[in-house]
Amino acid sequence: MLRSLREERSRHFSWALRIALPLLLFIGALAYGVFFRESPIDLSTENIILGLGIVFVFVYFVFFSLELSRKETLLDQVTEGYTYEAFLERIRRERPATLAALQIGNLAGINEHHGVQKTDRILKRLVENLDKEVLSEHGGEGYVGRKMGAEILLASSLPPERFQKELEAFVARHLQIDGVDVSLNYAVIDNGNDDPEKALDQLRDLLVSQESVHPGPSRKVVDARELSREEEWVLSLLKKEALSLSVRPQLNLKNGRKDLYEIGVSMRKPDGQWIPPKNFLPIINRHDMGALYDRIIFRKVLELASLVDEDISFSFNLSPYSLRNETFMHEILEMLERSGVAPKRLIVELYERRQYHSLEKYFERLRILKRYGVRLCLDNFGASNASMEYLRHFPFDMIQLDRSFTRELKEEKGRSIVRSFVTLAHEMEMLIAVKWIDNPAVLKTAKSLGVDYAQGYAVGKVRAGEDLVRQYNPIRKGE
Repeated sequence: MLRSLREERSRHFSWALRIALPLLLFIGALAYGVFFRESPIDLSTENIILGLGIVFVFVYFVFFSLELSRKETLLDQVTEGYTYEAFLERIRRERPATLAALQIGNLAGINEHHGVQKTDRILKRLVENLDKEVLSEHGGEGYVGRKMGAEILLASSLPPERFQKELEAFVARHLQIDGVDVSLNYAVIDNGNDDPEKALDQLRDLLVSQESVHPGPSRKVVDARELSREEEWVLSLLKKEALSLSVRPQLNLKNGRKDLYEIGVSMRKPDGQWIPPKNFLPIINRHDMGALYDRIIFRKVLELASLVDEDISFSFNLSPYSLRNETFMHEILEMLERSGVAPKRLIVELYERRQYHSLEKYFERLRILKRYGVRLCLDNFGASNASMEYLRHFPFDMIQLDRSFTRELKEEKGRSIVRSFVTLAHEMEMLIAVKWIDNPAVLKTAKSLGVDYAQGYAVGKVRAGEDLVRQYNPIRKGE
């Protein structure tokens, strides 16, 4: 039985005693008044009203007690593990050695194809299996809870490295639950943080930064204190606008020139170590600083563009959440006007994992950018169900194929698919680009298929933005 169920039953028994004792006293007092008093109770109006009042107060007390017990339940209603609040309270009190989170990455698809009841059964079965196979069978104390959706939280007294191995083996054994394929992702941290809620937020960041896993190499257990230090650096660097831009060249396969560079963003600690985007982006988003981050990127791209030849263009990513914000759009367009940079030199990359319901308002924001002359690129095309839907409704200037299509260029089937995308893009007056091209043979194949731009090691390595300025600064070239 889950520890949460045992504790909830014990709590209900305690509530039952608290309700039963006043009830026994009431019955005893009533019995004394009716059966053991020498003189009978006078059924006067005053005594009747008093008796009804006593009964009302008693019934209200019972009702209030039961309602309070229901509202203060420790149990998640779907999984019967702890609720998030109850789980948090227990790790504050007990300080377990290890914290972990496990998530069903394809829960939305399961819900869509199998229904809510089946989804709830899968979540409940997952929690039961975790308690039995990971928490209970290996000699340590532990418990399980649920935060939201498909995110399951675990706490254990086992050392983090051992718990990580048990969880890894569990994921490898459970590629299906109740006959349904599940895509499980997990993260484990050493619970050295004095703030348990912050530690759970860090677990969520790790889940976001890691791809869904099937059996594979072991992951490194991260110390919560190390994550806290990294989070402090990320927030500090963002407030100082200390973002470093790198550039990756894209080769124009029509004229043979490298006239487009894709912007990459990174952060650097004072000791010189780099913080990759997969680490700092979840932190930024969790602190609701995504719009600030995107504004800094936009301004730095404008600064870089103003320092190099005017025939050099830049592509960079902005969050769809920022672009949906009217204030954000107003601010970046003001920056663009003040900069003097030709808008056509900017290509904003958009990547949508899913289709949103309020598309028309979002597309209106994108149309404003296009009216200013900024070009728009649908990135990672083909990687999500939203790709074709967005292409149907909005005239992008460029599409970049997902990296999976590049890997298939060595086979005829893959070449046929890319050829069809090239035809589609050109008929819609869009440029098409492929990424992750690492050898000259694949580059030659992409050119033969009519691809407009190519990126990868076969084209050129990532460079610092300052290197590009040294090469393409028009003033320096005239010196």
